Amino acid sequence: MNRPAVLLAALVTFGLAVVVFLLGQNLILSLPVATERGAGVPWYITWAMVWVTAICGLVLATFFIRSTARKK
Repeated sequence: MNRPAVLLAALVTFGLAVVVFLLGQNLILSLPVATERGAGVPWYITWAMVWVTAICGLVLATFFIRSTARKK
């Protein structure tokens, strides 16, 4: 792949990581509400999945950017 395509893929991947986090904030209930409904443990599991997905997106975007570095 050429450099602009890789950088575009990195930008899109970074954007998706941000979108995943924002969707998590907007769609997942707050901890007090989830605890009140008896869903405390699933709340933690759901947020762990959101964080893992967002971090994987950031790592992949970083990998794409680092892959464009020229080897000397």
